[in-house]
Amino acid sequence: MNRRQSDEPGTVASWIPPATVFVASFCVMAVELVAGRLTSRQLGTSLYTWTSVIGVVLAGLSAGNYLGGRLADRRAPADALAALFAMASIACAAITVLHHRVDDWSVLWGWSWPLRVFVHVAVVFLVPSFALGMVSPVAAKMALDRGAKTGRTIGSVYAWGMLGSIVGTFATGYWLVAAFGTAEVVWTVSVLLAALSIFFRRTSWKTWGWVGALGVLVILGAGPWAWAKSLGETLSLRESFGSDVIYLNESQYSHIRVVRSSRSPDRRDLHLDQLLHSSIVMDRPDELQYGYERIYGAVTGAMAAGRDSVNTLTIGGGGYVFPRYLQATWPRSRTEVVEIDPAVTQAAVAAFGLRAEHEFVVVHADGRAHLGGLIERRRRGDPASPYDFIYLDVFDHYSVPYQLTTLECLAAVDKLLAEDGAFLMNLIDIFAESRFLGSMIETMKRVFPHVAVFAEGVGVRAQPDVRNTYILVGTKQPADFREVVAGYDSRIGLYALTDSDLEEARRRAGGRPLTDDWSPIENLLAPVVKRASREIAARTLVDRAETALRQGDVIEAERTARRALSLSPESPDAHAVLGNACQAAGDLDGAIEHYEIFLRSRPSHVGARVNLAAALLGKGRAEDAERHLVEAVRRDPGHALAHQNLGVVWTGMGRVEEAVAAFETALRLDPGNVKARENLQRVQRELESARRNP
Repeated sequence: MNRRQSDEPGTVASWIPPATVFVASFCVMAVELVAGRLTSRQLGTSLYTWTSVIGVVLAGLSAGNYLGGRLADRRAPADALAALFAMASIACAAITVLHHRVDDWSVLWGWSWPLRVFVHVAVVFLVPSFALGMVSPVAAKMALDRGAKTGRTIGSVYAWGMLGSIVGTFATGYWLVAAFGTAEVVWTVSVLLAALSIFFRRTSWKTWGWVGALGVLVILGAGPWAWAKSLGETLSLRESFGSDVIYLNESQYSHIRVVRSSRSPDRRDLHLDQLLHSSIVMDRPDELQYGYERIYGAVTGAMAAGRDSVNTLTIGGGGYVFPRYLQATWPRSRTEVVEIDPAVTQAAVAAFGLRAEHEFVVVHADGRAHLGGLIERRRRGDPASPYDFIYLDVFDHYSVPYQLTTLECLAAVDKLLAEDGAFLMNLIDIFAESRFLGSMIETMKRVFPHVAVFAEGVGVRAQPDVRNTYILVGTKQPADFREVVAGYDSRIGLYALTDSDLEEARRRAGGRPLTDDWSPIENLLAPVVKRASREIAARTLVDRAETALRQGDVIEAERTARRALSLSPESPDAHAVLGNACQAAGDLDGAIEHYEIFLRSRPSHVGARVNLAAALLGKGRAEDAERHLVEAVRRDPGHALAHQNLGVVWTGMGRVEEAVAAFETALRLDPGNVKARENLQRVQRELESARRNP
């Protein structure tokens, strides 16, 4: 049979067109679901993300259907399908590379968040959707060429296409991603499409050439060998996580990784998609690292003072850091944790220090569904005690499960809470906007008679435009939290929003509570997401500036840090790097300016305060340098360099005995400090000489 005979009416097997459409539709849905999972790692899982994914895929399919119909009228179906499947295979193979590259396009970082998400998704996934969309009209033309009835043929092709979409959706969502991972699914789809191209034109050397190239790419992109991983990361065929990643997994819910962010002490961070969810110091598991956790702990400690046990429910397990704190502080407690993803619990056990034989009651379920189940059991006579504390820990600024924010959800919480108990939740917002914060305050006030809101730092009035984490506390009985604020770590500071602050936030949000019928979280958080995206982009540039500074390229460090400030003028980290760069370049005035800006938002940062003192001393401002060094020592008595530099300042002021004490303290803290030892010996000689020759 020659090449043209294969396309004559009646010569194509009846099963080939519907099977072709089935496989193409299967691949479309696999690509669509993978698109949502891949983009969530950089862009979060939100309505913006899924709207962009669905819209882009539908746009690609629509354009593909139209042009595929025109192609079907001009080319033999087998030839056209061979070319289309090769094109789709190439486009799918490019997904991984483009996904990694687009995220580094700094031109997108200053755009509005919805537009940035849309462009990212379109660049990566529009072409694969377009190529696969062209398949159905061509396959339909192939079926019609057999001489079958038109209506029956078209209906059959559409039906098999829909069936392929259904199977692709369930297979990818329920099995493929969790079993193999998103990257492997992409490579598998690309290989399958290449095989279909070969099926329709076995003699095409171009297609066989692509198959050979694809084989190499698959080895580099998914092969288990170290050399393949290294080269694949270099070519952006794999996601590069660095040598500090100690655990990596992917579940139906999120991409999970545990990163060692510090070796001494051994500090680890748990990332779920793009969210840094939990941090822990492995030899100090009961030491809370996150601000919202510290506030949770302070409020719980105040309300549970004098008690030896508490009954708690935490919605959102993550690294199980706070539940461990509760169990360590109140060992006889009942600590129940609802974590929707069993793989997250497995990660906490494998790499985050959670004992496999932990004493928690762990439920793997959706938090809202679990609350409903608890209420139903209570209705049926379950004698379980009400919870003393219920904690909600599932939000970030990209992804907020709306069903846990509503009036109906909080009403369920109220039914499960003890009369003297408290409900605590955290959220991220900008006080100057307060759209989400104000809506949640309004919602909580509809349920709880008493609502308090806390934030770490100097207060919302001092920095109204700063993105911050707020802790909302709802109680049935009046609660006095003045001691919580007064006893909080003075190096950090805790601010309780006043009644006027709360009213202003409610006013900005329009005074409307969130309900199951009305909870436009993405719209409420739009200003926060925009700010966060710029801050994340600025953080990337700050990291590059820090690298340049370590390599001695002061000019590049300063240039990159200023680019970071153009994206996020309030970025304290950019000011810190600029301060270091100016100091390295001898621009002490510039260093002083940027250090002072940095310390206005990070007053507890001792290192920056010490650097500022050094620049001030270089300008002859010894008294100002002394003031900052004294404050540095007050905030961190164990900072050896602060004591050493304070000794230098006091030596210049003629306060020799105080200088000796400062140098001795620096040496006690850091016995290998050569400069402190030399300074101490010199000052001691001067002091001894002064005593011999009064």
